[in-house]
Amino acid sequence: MSRISRVFLIMALPVVSLFLSACDRDSVGPTYKGESGYAFASSVLYAEVSKDNKGVLEIPVYRGVPGEATQASISFQYDGAASESSDPVWMDTDPKGVFTLLTPKVTFAPNSCEAKVRVMFGDSNKLRTTDKYRMRLVIDDGVSPSGRSSVILTVTKKLVFEKYGDCTYFDECIFEKAYETEIYKAQGEEIYRVMDPYREGLVAEEYAAEGWMGTPPDYVQFTCEGDRIQFKEFPTGMLFNKVHMAYAYYPSDYIWGRDFSKYDAKCKKLNDKHFQLYAVYCLPSFQYGYMNDGVYMIDINVK
Repeated sequence: MSRISRVFLIMALPVVSLFLSACDRDSVGPTYKGESGYAFASSVLYAEVSKDNKGVLEIPVYRGVPGEATQASISFQYDGAASESSDPVWMDTDPKGVFTLLTPKVTFAPNSCEAKVRVMFGDSNKLRTTDKYRMRLVIDDGVSPSGRSSVILTVTKKLVFEKYGDCTYFDECIFEKAYETEIYKAQGEEIYRVMDPYREGLVAEEYAAEGWMGTPPDYVQFTCEGDRIQFKEFPTGMLFNKVHMAYAYYPSDYIWGRDFSKYDAKCKKLNDKHFQLYAVYCLPSFQYGYMNDGVYMIDINVK
């Protein structure tokens, strides 16, 4: 029997106007040519690190004119502000001692226009994937007239996933039964990815045949902190009325007219092989209305 034969009720809300802001970031690459002096390629850089970086990051510095060997002096500042703060608090050193500047002076080889600033972070296991680490490198003198004298470097820990096992995935809002797939776990972290959990069920339960199937997610990711589970909203691949993509939201993340936050506590790691998520099923393209009673279980069992 087609799952679509069941009636989906939609609780619609008034249209909400959303305003999006964009960051104006410098393009990567030197903007000066043929001028003497030193400069960074960009004023903003982002880096993901893992054990493959061997505890060191390298940031290029450029000079406009090749010639004899020269040195540029570099200073280092670390942002000690709370992670949720948008205003930096610059400090001369990282108070936790994780990030340090290895090259207060960088040397340009003869006829070379590029040198590398080296920042050490040691063991990547000391970094949290949920945090961002921000620091500023400054060229102290001899800056190119058209170049950038400083760069703000934001570092995050790269997630490296390994297969955790095979599992069953049951979304009681979308499916009539559980479907088998694979689950992966990040190295050193309680972060999991269930791989391609919707595609098989959307085909088997005739969503695809009836035109109710869009693009399923490649994976569903969730994080465990103790026995509590958190996750960001994700598309299910099911198109309500062949148009509106159904998204699964963490209960308290649904903020359009009804409070589901009491269901956050039901999102739990029951043991190392059994996880339960509870989600509100929302249609962002349909005025953020929620489906049916709003909260349904996603049950994940690792074999």
